Amino acid sequence: MSKQEPWLVAVDIDGTLLDTEVDNRLAGREIEALEAVRSAGHELVLCTGRNLNSTCHLLEQSGWFPEDLPLILLNGAVIWGDVPRRKLVCNELDGELIGILVAMFKAHGTAPMVYGTDEDGGLLLHEQRPVNDVLDRYLGNRRLEVGAIETVADLEAVSWHRALEVGTIDTRDKVLRLSAEITTRLAGRVKVINTRSLLGGGVYYWAEAFHAASDKGSALKVMAEHCGIPLRRTLAMGDNYNDLDMFAVAACSVAMADGPQDVREQADLVTASVSEGGAAAVLRALADGKLELPDGA
Repeated sequence: MSKQEPWLVAVDIDGTLLDTEVDNRLAGREIEALEAVRSAGHELVLCTGRNLNSTCHLLEQSGWFPEDLPLILLNGAVIWGDVPRRKLVCNELDGELIGILVAMFKAHGTAPMVYGTDEDGGLLLHEQRPVNDVLDRYLGNRRLEVGAIETVADLEAVSWHRALEVGTIDTRDKVLRLSAEITTRLAGRVKVINTRSLLGGGVYYWAEAFHAASDKGSALKVMAEHCGIPLRRTLAMGDNYNDLDMFAVAACSVAMADGPQDVREQADLVTASVSEGGAAAVLRALADGKLELPDGA
């Protein structure tokens, strides 16, 4: 992997570069490794489930936010690139779908959150109602660190026009039942993405409903074409179920050691845990031209 043959390197944030989905500062070890990849001539893109507000807050708090850094946000619903940074893709849910989804989330006994568009300030709306401890922790941290959050009496009474996501965190059984109904009822219109919450000890999961065209794999294809880099020179690194779509697309996929076993099994390579700097180690090896790739990559 030389400067004459750049790779597109898509790196997840939470569980890969950070220990949890509420941490808000990258460590120097990870920043140095990310910069090493860029300095070696490769194209680096952060590929996350976070929205623009949360991602920008993280990077600003970390003191590292290159103006030419591409961003794949909300699991591929929004893609930013170029200098000055501009939106390349934005897959929105329309008002009808938002209303249907909110009602379905509530019917399954979960507490929905609606993430607004960047043009609308990326506001997160949720209802003033009791929530489980994990969702409460997520909302509390977001309110404290990121802001752009509002509580309403009844999400079903809101006059929706557009949003990027309807999501929640709840127990695995609830999340899977809800996701199955959404997938059946709204096939071709909505994509449901499930991930294991990093806050819930493996018991709590995310259910996130996006426009049907949204996933990290589709976004990686868009970014590769935009950068002029063939898919045979793409590497994807992540730790969770929402990363499997980009694992399926990338020439080389890398999973974290502390990710779910069935995620690790679908990766080409497995690196050390996030706390042990597994992502940084792979990025350093890539930058130094020493990463051992699987056959065919």
